[in-house]
Amino acid sequence: MNDKILEYEGLVRSITSKYNFRSDYDDLYQAGMLGLQLAITKYDESKETSFADYAYLWIKGEVLKTINCDYQIHVSSDTYKLNKEIKETREYLSQNLGREPTTSEIAYMLGESEEKIVSVINAVSTPYSLDNSYIDDDCNLYNKIALIEKGYDVGVLDLKEAIMGLEESERELITSRYYQDMTQKETAEVLGISQVQVSRKETKILEKIRMQIS
Repeated sequence: MNDKILEYEGLVRSITSKYNFRSDYDDLYQAGMLGLQLAITKYDESKETSFADYAYLWIKGEVLKTINCDYQIHVSSDTYKLNKEIKETREYLSQNLGREPTTSEIAYMLGESEEKIVSVINAVSTPYSLDNSYIDDDCNLYNKIALIEKGYDVGVLDLKEAIMGLEESERELITSRYYQDMTQKETAEVLGISQVQVSRKETKILEKIRMQIS
């Protein structure tokens, strides 16, 4: 196990460095090393996937889990209260408008600025972790990775096709948000637009992708 840990410690540092701005680096590094150890323990060489791909999911899952805990600790009760109101308002407007409401419509109903609504949504949104979907089921995890590696996953192929059909500016936004794990604020800085614009565009692009896939 020690040789494997030394061999893949660089992978842990690479993943950890991507999220260093969200939590303490040492905490994330320790979480990543735990993920690596779990991957080493559970890896089955007879399955059709490489250890690097398998370890990547475990490492990233543990890192995001730590970030998630940090977010839950630092978010104030007032923020959670407003987020609850945002959810209730979104549901109310969705039923009455027959569509997903915009950020500005939610802000208007609550008497808040769009910037505040966006900041609250970002503050309480938990980083996506593969733990919930795959970590408790090794067989499904292996199968999922193997299918994606071979390009057999129909959902993945449909998603790739939909993304390729987007305009260049739309692809840049989606790439920043979902492939590079950037926040809306970071994406706004990269694209040279406001965070509110990122939020609006992202909602429209995701709906466009959903329509294409369906």
